[in-house]
Amino acid sequence: MGLPLGELSIISGSLFSPNQLSYYYDGIVHVVPEFDGVRLITHDTCEFLHKVTVLLDSIDLLEKKSPKADENIQRIRSSLPEAVDICVRAAGHEFDAYWQKRLLKAASFGKSVLDLYNSDDFVEMTEKLRVLKAVRDYQIGLPISYDQYMRLTPEKLIERLVNRHEYLLAIKISEYLQIPADRIYVHWASQKVKVSTVDDEAVCKLIVQRLDGKPGISFELIAQAAYDEGRAHLATQLLNHEPRAGKQVPLLLNMEEDEIALDKAIESGDNDLVNYVLLRLKSKLPLASFFRMINTRPMASALVETTARGDDTELLKDLYYQDDRPIDGSNVLLSEALSQTELPSKTEKLHLASRLLVDSKDATVVLQQKLLSEASQLLKVQEALDKDIADRSEFVGLSLNETIYRLIRSGYGKRAQKLQSEFKMPDKTYWWLRLRALVAKRDWGELEEIGRNKKSPIGWEVSQFLTSFCCMHARADTS
Repeated sequence: MGLPLGELSIISGSLFSPNQLSYYYDGIVHVVPEFDGVRLITHDTCEFLHKVTVLLDSIDLLEKKSPKADENIQRIRSSLPEAVDICVRAAGHEFDAYWQKRLLKAASFGKSVLDLYNSDDFVEMTEKLRVLKAVRDYQIGLPISYDQYMRLTPEKLIERLVNRHEYLLAIKISEYLQIPADRIYVHWASQKVKVSTVDDEAVCKLIVQRLDGKPGISFELIAQAAYDEGRAHLATQLLNHEPRAGKQVPLLLNMEEDEIALDKAIESGDNDLVNYVLLRLKSKLPLASFFRMINTRPMASALVETTARGDDTELLKDLYYQDDRPIDGSNVLLSEALSQTELPSKTEKLHLASRLLVDSKDATVVLQQKLLSEASQLLKVQEALDKDIADRSEFVGLSLNETIYRLIRSGYGKRAQKLQSEFKMPDKTYWWLRLRALVAKRDWGELEEIGRNKKSPIGWEVSQFLTSFCCMHARADTS
């Protein structure tokens, strides 16, 4: 609102006892309302007008240092604490440095007379006035009032200074008020990255030198600003000075610096961070490229193997295939075969596990391949037995020993002998299984025949014992 040349009148007080003050200006006055007063702007000045209750008599009495000062102080003794408080508050609302000093001097004199007075408000006011004086300077141009400053908060005031690129003043105020200044330094460095025209090495060196020893500096934010400006090389250089791997790695991944990100994660020793990188790489890289990247990094390879063993067996099989570890790959298929409930699936898994080991010359691998082939063959035999035998005994899933034992006990001795021959079971093992089955069957006659066999693979003494044992039990059963 603009007012013409002349008198500006302000009316205050109540409806029945108004007080009018007049101010005279040479020129047009623009009145800008604020929440705590009005701002008066002319061609030459900017003034702030607001109502402040001040005990002027108290100020005059406190400033007089005549012999009558003590008498005057005693006269207002009862209201002296209030007078001191009012002087302190009035100094905060005053824009003129001269009146600020007078009011604070009066408050200081008054509180020195009091026996008990909390000086915290006085000290805090002097700090706030120093800050306000600095930002009200014409070179800065922030003529805010005390109430506006209190509503804005020191942190937001510093943020405004930073946005105006008044970094030096922002740092001084932060240090004076003991507020962390790391955001100011980061903002300065980010702007330096954006506007600088020198080469990346020079910019990086300048920023690192200026920020050396400053606590809480996030080089990750500065590197992000460099990357946003298309200076990826500078961003990578700056990230080398970021001490927290958790801040380095995500930005490196976004910058497509995958190998550097993985190396930084491994150097940190943080398994969770390494797993995070591995998951990101697995989702965006071809599987062959992913395996090539982790093959030269044992820690990464071990974490992939550990994670895949519980969550992703297909990835685990691919990993073993890429690493040329046929036994480990075969063991994964064997575990899958054992967990299958359907016979065709179980047989197929065993067949695949056996095929992985076919071309190997290693004796251990050859033995395992043979055992897998026999396991697959045994499953087929057991499936046929379940179909053929009338009592429908479930043979599938039994071991070779248990299968032969059950056949003999069920009266299928010839089939048991055939299995012994097919799987090349030692005679001694077969005879002991036969003895156990016949004893369980209580077939004393056949046991006696075994005992009379002088070429028994289990020994002549056992045969003699069996002969006596069977005769005794045969008589007991007939009596």
